[in-house]
Amino acid sequence: MSNGLFGDGAAHLGKSARTRARLMDAAVELFARDGFEAASVNEIARRADVANGTFYVHFRDKNEIASQVALAIAGSVTRQLDEAMSGIEDAVERTSMGTRRFIDLVGNAPDWGRALLRALWTFQALRNSVAGHLRDDLERGVAQGAFDVQVDPVLIDVFVSMVMSGLFGRLSGSAPEDIASRVAELQLRMLGVPADRARTVSRQDLPPISLSLVPISA
Repeated sequence: MSNGLFGDGAAHLGKSARTRARLMDAAVELFARDGFEAASVNEIARRADVANGTFYVHFRDKNEIASQVALAIAGSVTRQLDEAMSGIEDAVERTSMGTRRFIDLVGNAPDWGRALLRALWTFQALRNSVAGHLRDDLERGVAQGAFDVQVDPVLIDVFVSMVMSGLFGRLSGSAPEDIASRVAELQLRMLGVPADRARTVSRQDLPPISLSLVPISA
């Protein structure tokens, strides 16, 4: 199989790291295409062009490779979002940008996006990790007097569900091209941001960025 994002990140590392990356790229493809339950260790190994025994050198089972794939995707997205928002203090802009960047960044990498979407539904720890970054910006907005809400688990769940719904629409092709901006605008209005500002902020031009990985080790 050709290199995916994991393979590209490990291209200059040792053989063990390259093999691990190849397995993770195969898992991404299969989880995105068939879903977690339908994918098997045998099929992951076959797709990566390695023996089954080689799979178990790197991962205990399908659950471990799934969690490693999901955490790597989420970590890479979070890192790039943090870098893109560096120096931005306004919570309204940060919240809008976070939603828009997440949907666009992941939506532009369909295999990764589908794998991450399935993982978000499957792994509570992954949802908690994504929610933690969101909570920080929401609490910042309350402190700045920009958001008139109580930041609690219900609000966080609604926000994460809105982002996931927007991402699903983007990946399935059922949503309009501006779905990321629409979701961000709805979120800001729900937080108490005036309609004019919510629309303006959610429609601001954002420089394009593409998903990349920090090289992985064995």
